[in-house]
Amino acid sequence: MAEAKMNKRFSFTNWVRSRSLWMIHYCSACGAIELPPNMMAPLDLERWGVMPAPSPRQSDVIVIMGYVTKKTLKVLLRLYHQMPEPRYVLVGCNCPATGGLYWDSYSTIKAIDEFLPVDVWVPGCMPRAEDWLKGFLKLREKIGDGRIECPRPIEDLGELEEWIYREVKMREELMRSERG
Repeated sequence: MAEAKMNKRFSFTNWVRSRSLWMIHYCSACGAIELPPNMMAPLDLERWGVMPAPSPRQSDVIVIMGYVTKKTLKVLLRLYHQMPEPRYVLVGCNCPATGGLYWDSYSTIKAIDEFLPVDVWVPGCMPRAEDWLKGFLKLREKIGDGRIECPRPIEDLGELEEWIYREVKMREELMRSERG
């Protein structure tokens, strides 16, 4: 009996969590143009419980749209690790999945899911505002059903992630030494 109550409470927790999603977004290039219409009428993400967050420390969801380079990957990883658990990743546009128009560039990340655990993909080049709404509703459904494991297991760092963390640490130490 107690176990059934605990499962209901856990389901209720997921349901509540899915109804209040605070997002921070990373937009590059053309991907940024389709998200703002979701915040206005008639789509109005706020009525679905999705709000923009002022900082990564107050957000539940990171939304990535547009291409990602090796330099911006550092920023994304830092943003992601500043977010409290449970945290979710919503990715849209073709560029984070394939590199898009810049697929043959040495500095473009071809698959963001090798670095961040993507929960929902919004396909398209550029996805329309309605597609973004469907992506948020799909994320909301997955959270409510408990299909996303939180907190996520820690994975071994890849070669690029190790390089990024070393680079960031070196720059922080350099800034500290310059300041005093």
